[in-house]
Amino acid sequence: MKNKKLTGSFYTPKIIADFLVNYLSVKMEGDKLTVLEPSSGDGVFIRSIYNHKTLPKKIKKVIAVEREEKELEKVKSITKSKTLKTVHSDFLEFQTINHQKFNLVIGNPPYIKKNILASDQVLHCEDIHKIFPALSDNKIKNIWTAFLIRSIHYVSDNGILAFVLPSELLQVKFAAELRSLIIEEFERVEIFTFNELLFKDCKGQDTLLLIGERKATNKGVYYCNIDKLADLEKQNFTLSQNINIKESKWTHHHLLTDEIELLEKVKKQLKTVNQYCTSKAGIVTGANDYFIVNAKTVQEYSLKNYVKEIIQKGSFVNGSVILSQFDFENLVKQSKPAFLITLNKTSKFKTNERINHYLEKGLVLKIHERYKASIRDNWYEVPNVGMPPEAFFFKRCNEYPKLIKNNANVLSTDSAYTINMKSDYDVENLIFSFYNSLTLSFAELNGRYYGGGVLELTPNEFKYLPVPYLDVKVNDFNFFVKDFHNKTSIKDICKKNDIIILKSIDNNLDLDSIDKIFNIREKLFLRRIKTN
Repeated sequence: MKNKKLTGSFYTPKIIADFLVNYLSVKMEGDKLTVLEPSSGDGVFIRSIYNHKTLPKKIKKVIAVEREEKELEKVKSITKSKTLKTVHSDFLEFQTINHQKFNLVIGNPPYIKKNILASDQVLHCEDIHKIFPALSDNKIKNIWTAFLIRSIHYVSDNGILAFVLPSELLQVKFAAELRSLIIEEFERVEIFTFNELLFKDCKGQDTLLLIGERKATNKGVYYCNIDKLADLEKQNFTLSQNINIKESKWTHHHLLTDEIELLEKVKKQLKTVNQYCTSKAGIVTGANDYFIVNAKTVQEYSLKNYVKEIIQKGSFVNGSVILSQFDFENLVKQSKPAFLITLNKTSKFKTNERINHYLEKGLVLKIHERYKASIRDNWYEVPNVGMPPEAFFFKRCNEYPKLIKNNANVLSTDSAYTINMKSDYDVENLIFSFYNSLTLSFAELNGRYYGGGVLELTPNEFKYLPVPYLDVKVNDFNFFVKDFHNKTSIKDICKKNDIIILKSIDNNLDLDSIDKIFNIREKLFLRRIKTN
């Protein structure tokens, strides 16, 4: 597995390679076709091409590029045809000398994060990102984006691109310009997503197929979700065109056109989170394991006068919409890290022997060399502590996003966004109103998800969630808190709140539409957690 992470090689299942070759063979015209496979691996795509009934007769040249010599030997053994040319090279090097265009560029580019790449690879990737002026950001995060960009450039005027890619393409911010580029470069784009994980070894990495056609009769962006791989093999699927999608993300492709239209229609009538409250990231310590301690450590190092109560992460407050003083005291009793060390220039701690021992421990652990600590005047002074907020929104979640009232009056780390209400708005009303299927659907659509199905929303993604704000009585909120605590799943809350909240937006919103929004949230949630 370590090898795979270093090389980024998660080889494509045969069923996927065979499907792409069979599917594309109908689309490709002419009898002198040229093909490029920029990272051929063990040759699964090359094998599918040469095993095809008719395609080999139409091939003029296939170039297979591979940096691993052992893998390239496997590719060479696939066919004796002189149309196959193998190149022992890193594609990033190959692309500096190749100027040929191809009728088909097909493959599964490696998935390697920037921190694992060699310095020359990083430079090549940055140069590739400069090829298209539309790409303003040439700072790469993963090698696959450079492979995609360069491969787009290699597709001929009537050619086709067919890649297996991470689902990051659909959702993350750094891929937004790539999505725009793909639409600009190809008249027809087809996206296939899957309910099954294609790569079992790559835990939690969701995958898609991207097909781009330079020229097409039926133009547009088309989407299809494949329930079972057998459906792909039999070509038992329907491509849908969501013509209303104008979002920077493509996660909306998981929905049908009428579902998107319904969500957008209701959204237009609503204000967003940032119109009700201010929100910002919590405290950045630079070393939570050192600066946030449990009660035993506070006592051991005489830190009582130099700490403030803090909630470190969302997993400490599961299952409720309120963090009470009682809840926080329980965390302390469980020896959870719940105290932020706040040593500063005005603190009279330098004569305290025990505290000095703790600072010495920090030096031994090289806390002062960690980036955030190293740029401070005094490495042990955590800046921008501020005051406890009215509520927290934890940026990462599993089943549902957590918006929690801060009755314990404690601080929070940057695992949460701190919430303070604007005048004329109430925090209890916001929390009650937040938990409905519409708002939670947009959280699923606007956020991005990671291994294990974890959902994350950036500050802006949270700020622009639509919320149908409703004034509720104190008793109603208290009942809501009890219901939330006793729920078996978030569906229980949505089922009840949707009728109250969504009906308040538009009296013309019938029960069928409310049910449809409920089902949309469930559909998006189930899609996300399938990566777990």
